[in-house]
Amino acid sequence: MDNSIKKIWGISIFNSLAKMLIMSVMFFWAIFYNSIGFSGTQIGIIFAIYSITALVTVAPSGFINDRLKSRDLVCISLLLLATQFIGVSMFQGFVPVAIFAVLGGIGNNLYVVSIESLFYKSTEKTNVQGKIAVFQSILYFFMGAAIIGSGQLLNLNVPFTQILFWGGLGFAILAVVSRLLPKSVTTDLQFIEYKKDIFQAKVIFLLIVAFLFSLHYGPENTSYGLFLTDTLKLSKDYAGLYMGSAIIIMGFFSIIFAKALKKIQPKYLLFTSLLLSGFGHIFMTIESPIYSYIFRVIHEIGDAGMFVFLAYGILSFFKAERLGGNNGIINFVVIIGTALSNIISGPLGEKFGYNIPLIAGGIALLTALALSFIFNRLIIHKELQQ
Repeated sequence: MDNSIKKIWGISIFNSLAKMLIMSVMFFWAIFYNSIGFSGTQIGIIFAIYSITALVTVAPSGFINDRLKSRDLVCISLLLLATQFIGVSMFQGFVPVAIFAVLGGIGNNLYVVSIESLFYKSTEKTNVQGKIAVFQSILYFFMGAAIIGSGQLLNLNVPFTQILFWGGLGFAILAVVSRLLPKSVTTDLQFIEYKKDIFQAKVIFLLIVAFLFSLHYGPENTSYGLFLTDTLKLSKDYAGLYMGSAIIIMGFFSIIFAKALKKIQPKYLLFTSLLLSGFGHIFMTIESPIYSYIFRVIHEIGDAGMFVFLAYGILSFFKAERLGGNNGIINFVVIIGTALSNIISGPLGEKFGYNIPLIAGGIALLTALALSFIFNRLIIHKELQQ
């Protein structure tokens, strides 16, 4: 095993452990907030604060990752997440929860940009399909297991606050371990070069697709867990099994899709992924746990393909020394979409039913599919004819 592959495995396992802690509570946040008396509007505000706060940090953190060592930023981000988890475990008033959401928003997005930057630069742009498969598949296996485990703990009446507290301690331990991560390539910041990178038709298209894709995150943050428990009447352990097993399946398909990129054009992966993700998101609102689960799996398979496509696109479009900043710009667009959908989805689900925001998220995904067809026809096809 060459040194590059060893780095990718180390980064992938570390990232999976961190994301495992994040995902152990991700889909249960809304249920928890609802249980302590927060209204749908308040839940929407909390998630919006979490995202909006990130808007002021996610793009700069991308540029900083090109200037400073990513592992140092990973350490800081994990300490912020530790503060949020432990803080909310002790204080459940709306104001303190909102304040901790600010810290968590900064920490989560700084972590995502930093660990992705470290991964992209560590690929050394060789055998990227195989390295994406390793990074994504391990991640989804750990995330799925975390959700299933949390559901089982909650069903055994283990307090959510206790899960938060131990999760916070886990982040603190990982912050120390992060010093073992590899160092990343750094460069002097030359913003004119980033401008040249971004203002290309294919990159602008990637940003639009990423934005539309992110619009389904809000419904999942604010309404998905409540749809399972209130509409489908699933217990917390079954809700965890429902969500977690579908994400584990993503791990297998991320390997399949990454390997497929060696044989097919990326656009076909994009079309297939958005189709599966969009229809799955709409029809998982069927009020039958079995059929809803089947369409949830279809949606997650589509999501797996999209994450592989986006990672491959980022590695293909940008130079290694500017991967951090350009990835930060893409994440900035994603955060805007997530924040907007968080604000809308909370009150929309409370007033009209938790299925409505989920259907709206699916429509956004199919809109991205339609635009992908148009872009391919008007831009790519035209370029090939020249």
